[in-house]
Amino acid sequence: MVDHRDHLRKGEDAKIGVSLVAGAGSGLVARFATAPMDTVKIRSQITPGSGSPMDVVTRIMRSEGLRGLWRGNVPGSLMYVVYGGVQFSTYAFYNSALSPLRWNDQLHSLVVGGLAGMSSSLASYPFDVLRTRLVASGELATLRAAVRQICIEDGIPGLFKGCVASVVTITLATSVLFCTYETVKICAERCDPGRGSVVLDAAASPLAGLVSKLATFPLDTARRRLLLSNATSHHNFKTYSRRPLLAVATHIAQREGYRALYQGCSMALLKSVPSTAISLWTYQWLMSAVGG
Repeated sequence: MVDHRDHLRKGEDAKIGVSLVAGAGSGLVARFATAPMDTVKIRSQITPGSGSPMDVVTRIMRSEGLRGLWRGNVPGSLMYVVYGGVQFSTYAFYNSALSPLRWNDQLHSLVVGGLAGMSSSLASYPFDVLRTRLVASGELATLRAAVRQICIEDGIPGLFKGCVASVVTITLATSVLFCTYETVKICAERCDPGRGSVVLDAAASPLAGLVSKLATFPLDTARRRLLLSNATSHHNFKTYSRRPLLAVATHIAQREGYRALYQGCSMALLKSVPSTAISLWTYQWLMSAVGG
């Protein structure tokens, strides 16, 4: 019998092992559906004055061909699998563990989402570094080459460069994501039964992705620049080395204007909204299918 309950709502006692597998599966599905958009988004964030998403796509196609849109797909896929598995399994753990505190639903989801985001970003961070390096460089062709370059420049600690900034950004993003999801679900429950409540309930996942991405995108742009501050192929980012995340964001705004902090945001939204919806839907489907 298929279980139709919502495994992300406050107090749900989801099985952590099943959540780990379902989360990993949801991450992999979401990655394959949105990989090219992720490439274009990252290129836009790290290239001042990169133009429209179509300009970025055109440059990639001219210099690297169609395969360039999937550059960094191996570490990207590994990152999504690890991130999704850890995110949803730790969310299930914290959701159950903190329920006795009896916080209101939004605060509960905000804290649980933040803790899950912190855990998943720490676990998957090296793959994020490798993905960014491969996407940023048209010269690095393989995962091995990216690892070798990082080890030459910074040693093994280079795989965790900018980790604090990443954890802060992703913790905020997941807090907003799950809090928004819970809020929309509550609003749908309070609506009069009918088409409006059904539509609102279905919109919970994409709305959560939209709000989360808009709220944290400037910090994400800053952390991408910070991550590349020691890369030999991006000497112009050297000035960001060892700077706090907010200092990098401020410097970008002063040098390039505030719009630069949202460079690539349109592509990020095109990617993030369906990616979040696909990820949450796949997770719920897998959990229900196996009775998690």
